[in-house]
Order: sequence, then C-alpha cells, then structure tokens
Amino acid sequence: MNLILSKVIPSPLDVQLQLAHALESSGAFLMADRWKILLLRPNGAMDLIWQTSDEDIAYKWRSFFDDRLTDSVYNETRRQTNGCRLLSKEDYLRVEGSGLYKTADTLPLLYEAHDGTWIAFAGKKISIVKCEEGHASEHAATKTKGKDPICRALHPLQNLIAYGTNHGELFAQPFDQNGFGKTIKISELPNTCYQITFSGDGKRLFVGGLGYIKMFEYDSKSFTEMASISSALRSFELAEDYLVLNKGMHGIDVIKVTDRLQRIDSMDLPFSIDKMFYLASQKTFLLTSGSTNEWALLNW
Repeated sequence: MNLILSKVIPSPLDVQLQLAHALESSGAFLMADRWKILLLRPNGAMDLIWQTSDEDIAYKWRSFFDDRLTDSVYNETRRQTNGCRLLSKEDYLRVEGSGLYKTADTLPLLYEAHDGTWIAFAGKKISIVKCEEGHASEHAATKTKGKDPICRALHPLQNLIAYGTNHGELFAQPFDQNGFGKTIKISELPNTCYQITFSGDGKRLFVGGLGYIKMFEYDSKSFTEMASISSALRSFELAEDYLVLNKGMHGIDVIKVTDRLQRIDSMDLPFSIDKMFYLASQKTFLLTSGSTNEWALLNW
C-alpha cells in the first residue's frame, strides 16, 4: 500500500459534525453539521445537498434518522462501522410508538443483526427485541461481563457480538432470535479498548486500544491471539490486507496483515488527526482535524 496525500482543504462545516459516513455506492463521503449536508468526492469536489440559516431548524438534528436525509441516503447509511444495521425508519417509528424507550432505565441503542434479529445495547445489558402485532418489547436479556462496554462489533456472518471495556476486558457474546449463549472470555488486554473490527470473512478479529493493536484468529468457536504490536492509536481502518492506524498528532501508520502484523509505512500529516473514514470503493481515506478544522484526502 502506497498512501498519497492528494489534498488538504479547509472544512466548510463546523468542527462538531452531526454526521460523517462513507457512501460506497455513491463513491463519496456524506458530511453534515447543523447548517449543511454535503457530499465530499475523492477529488475534493463538494455537492451541497441541503442548507439552512434558521437556528430553530439547525438545532433539531436527529442524526441518521433526520428527515433531511432522503430514504435512499438513509438506506445506504444503515450499515454501521460496528457491523450492525440501523432499522428502517418505519421500524424505529413502531418502536417509539410501542413505549419501549419510555420504560427503559437507560436509552437503548437498537440495531438489526443477522436473520432479522433486533438487538439493543443499554449500559451493561444486551437485549433481544421482538416486534409482534405492532408492539416492540424485550424478549430476552443478558448482563455483559466486566466493566461497561465502550466498543462493540458484530461478526459479519454469525450472530456474535465482541465487546471491549475501559479496563481492557474483551468478551464475545453469541445469541439468536430467542436468547443468548454462553459468554466467551477472549482476552485481558493491556489497556483501554477503543475499537473492534472483524475481517470480511469473520476469521480474524482486530482490536485496538491505548498503546496497542492485536489480531485474533476465530474458528467459529474460540479466539486465539495471533499477533500484537505497540503503537499510539486513536482508531484504525481495515483496507483489504492492511491496517491503517490513525495516531492523532503522530500521523498514520500502515500495517501489513499476514499471519503477523508488520509496519511497512508511515506518514506525517499537516495537522493532528481527529477522525478517519475509509471509502473502500474509491480506495480513499478522509482525515479530519478538530484543532484546525481541515480535511485531508489520502488515496492508495
């Protein structure tokens, strides 16, 4: 992988973004603050989708569920970076009307897993939610192990959630439409867990946290640690057989993934990186800065 810094541009949006998402079929990044929604192309061109100067309208944003997003854009953003899918807008309206959110002690994050299974996360609880005769209710629930989960990922083929905690605990929780299986203890990590990502075939699990990134092999039953490296890390993206590490003020590292993790390249950026997004269809990375409010586009 040879990364090329193609463009650095001043952001036309507030530092505090309401929405940022890679739209693969559109070949662009969807970016929004309170005042504007736009598409950012890999060459730096921008297409304005919506704009307002009305403060009342600007402050009523509902993120992915906002009516300012067309149904086609919403449907494309339904798949989240953690592997789960947002429900359809119609299903969320049914859930809101059922009173499920009103009776919850902690507002649950509700997603769709495989086989149409609805799964909700709230604090230290994971729930299976079913909607029958127009009424959504909790069908089964389990408590998570260790401290509160702060990151999670759904296996691409199985109903299996991997989650990590602020204390470096790493677990996996199998489930189906009717309930939960036995929790799997994967590892005790060196420090806080920031991000979890499965490979596309689900045979590898990548875990990044404070000062490290690890790779585990998964054989559909258990996890085995295969490789580990020490690194500054804010986030990472899996791009084919490479891991691209966002190291904040320390730039970018490129890691070749085989049966081990090998650092093969690095790049300094003209600003400290806040967020990183990857548009796989265009082999383009978008990096944002929270300090200078600039954007950088990298191609490979």
